[in-house]
Amino acid sequence: MSISVVVLGNGEHVVRQIEGYRGELMVTRVCEDIAEAIAACAVGVADVLLVSGRELLPPLEQIDAVTSQQMVLVLLDEKPRNGGTTQGMIEVNESVPMLELELLVVQALRELTHPDELDEAQVSEASEQAKLSTGKIVCFWGAAGAPGRSTVALNYAVEAALSGKTVVILDADTFAASISIQLGLLDESASIAQLCRVIDSGSLEPARLDATCLSVEVGTAILKVATGLPRSSRWPEVRASALRRATSVLREHNDLVVLDVASQVELDEQLSFDTQAPQRNAVTVEMLRCSDEVFMVVAADSVGIPRALRAIDELEDQIPGVTLQIVFNKIGAANTGHSPKRRLLETWDRFGPNHCIAGYLPQDVVSCNAALLAGSPLAEIAPRSTLRTEIRGLLGIKSTETRRKRLSRRIG
Repeated sequence: MSISVVVLGNGEHVVRQIEGYRGELMVTRVCEDIAEAIAACAVGVADVLLVSGRELLPPLEQIDAVTSQQMVLVLLDEKPRNGGTTQGMIEVNESVPMLELELLVVQALRELTHPDELDEAQVSEASEQAKLSTGKIVCFWGAAGAPGRSTVALNYAVEAALSGKTVVILDADTFAASISIQLGLLDESASIAQLCRVIDSGSLEPARLDATCLSVEVGTAILKVATGLPRSSRWPEVRASALRRATSVLREHNDLVVLDVASQVELDEQLSFDTQAPQRNAVTVEMLRCSDEVFMVVAADSVGIPRALRAIDELEDQIPGVTLQIVFNKIGAANTGHSPKRRLLETWDRFGPNHCIAGYLPQDVVSCNAALLAGSPLAEIAPRSTLRTEIRGLLGIKSTETRRKRLSRRIG
């Protein structure tokens, strides 16, 4: 069975080598333009896109589009890089023997098209290594209307850091970033955009990604923060493919990566026909897809709950099968009535979808306002507050008496 190959670039010597080898690889088209090569891949005329130079490598979004069609992208380069984060893309030396190239392509195609046929021992070993070498990605999402997801996400990350874990929090809200404000950081550089630029430059070095994040001292712990966009008009600087790769690298070198994302998940169907057209909500959708756990923060009132139910319907249309952990926030007798937890549980059992309730967070306006005014988390401003105790419960941390810590400050 032959494997059709589209060659991108002036690679006459590559074509001659493939044809002279007379193996399973067969060149069907040679393109000198990226758009032409991507179009040829889109119509399904090839199994492999072979790029004969790093300078011709398509943008990350187009690479993802190629691999999503179960095609292998092969990059020929003088100095191939190892440790890529894209399944279906392989980098080899430009002088690679055709026999070795064919074996690599066949293996990559097999992994893409028939993952169930892989050796069970190899799959088990790979999964075990992944569990040992990677951390967890936790995403906080919610319906529109300020249910409090940024506040919960920040304090969740802080409590994880105080428990001894290495934590990075990414403010990936492309509409209204607020993590830097809550920490009292005057940052206009937008670390989240810098992360994308590092990935776009072709680097996957953890040190470079860490350098874009700010280090914040919280009590006895250090929290790494990737600040969000200071102006929402800069949303094209944060690309979903680049941010997903950055998140994957960060999870390999940290115990926990916390994501704070926007509420909107719908994608523009008209723009989806153009693979080069950026979409603002693609960041939220991609972060939800790559997360290990997703907490949905729901405002516990007569407006927040109906909004949450509609948002879940939209999410399930966009990302079928997503598992949510519901966190009711701002609970109080004033907006829920007598016995608020019981009423919320009854309402959710009657109208809500089949997602478990992970926690009930009380309304604590005084502590939240004081924390926001001081630019500090609850652990420093209100260490004995019930709200902090319940957020710690999301991490499985039991309540303990904690003395007041000094205010957090940026140290790097």
